[in-house]
Amino acid sequence: MTTRGSSRTFAWSERAPEPMSRRVWLVAVWLYAVLAAADVAIHLNEDRLAGQDWRAPDNLAVAVSAGLFWPVDLVARRLLGR
Repeated sequence: MTTRGSSRTFAWSERAPEPMSRRVWLVAVWLYAVLAAADVAIHLNEDRLAGQDWRAPDNLAVAVSAGLFWPVDLVARRLLGR
């Protein structure tokens, strides 16, 4: 017999320890985001060095899309010889 307010009734309020896989995924997502931001910065810096206006919407769009898909961007750069 359990009484109202006992730990058995409110066991849902206790937090279970986080599984290790969740932490690994969180680190992976943060790492991906940091590398994406770095790729955006690299693209915008290349535009600046080429004498283009890096604030132009088309340059920003290319930099952000390259940042989101930075692994593909690295492969494409290698294949294009840049």
